[in-house]
Amino acid sequence: MNKELESFAYVSSHDLQEPLRKIQIFSGRILDKENDKLSDNGKKYFHIMQDSANRMQILIEDLLAFSGLSTAERKFEVYDLNTVIENVKLELKESIEEKHAIIESNELCTANIVVFQFHQLIQNLISNSLKFTKPDQRPHIIIKSNIIKGSAVKGIKFPPDRNYCHISLSDNGIGFEKKFYSKIFEVFQKLHGIGEYAGTGIGLAIVRKIVDNHNGVITVKSKLNKGTSFDIYIPAI
Repeated sequence: MNKELESFAYVSSHDLQEPLRKIQIFSGRILDKENDKLSDNGKKYFHIMQDSANRMQILIEDLLAFSGLSTAERKFEVYDLNTVIENVKLELKESIEEKHAIIESNELCTANIVVFQFHQLIQNLISNSLKFTKPDQRPHIIIKSNIIKGSAVKGIKFPPDRNYCHISLSDNGIGFEKKFYSKIFEVFQKLHGIGEYAGTGIGLAIVRKIVDNHNGVITVKSKLNKGTSFDIYIPAI
């Protein structure tokens, strides 16, 4: 998405929030105050309206997050990625407990990052792993990190003598087919066959944008019904 479109998305999303908020407020008031006057169909239609408005609210918030990544001030600081992981786990505590998920992480790199952006990146990846799970299997997410030379990274042309912080996040979820590798990080991309899962199709586009902001690269590998693995490379300190 180019800068003009990002700017348009940002302004439009702001302008959409006020009328949407009124739809949410007044439909809620009707259901609360006029509930006994509504037919069963009327109640059903208002609930559908509220659900649709709530989904649009999430979409607007994701659009604002995505477009804001190009305009927000980037304050880099040397930060412990272990702290990022722990803060994200705390924020997602309810979802993690609900799914009985196991999240393992080793001693991660200390890196020069925009902290709030990297928090968003890790949150989006873990949220995806929690969302796209098999109903009969406990989610298992493994996060690893190591310092690697550019020359040792296969398939990516990095300066050979430069060190990179390599972060991998893998899960045992539903996975997807290889043909989707090139599409997964595009805006509004939802993979065929997983339409029953809620989402806006922007979360992984946000992830890639954040990696770009850190002069890094992200890759993905996945197998249908076998899980997914993301590999992130950012310059090491």
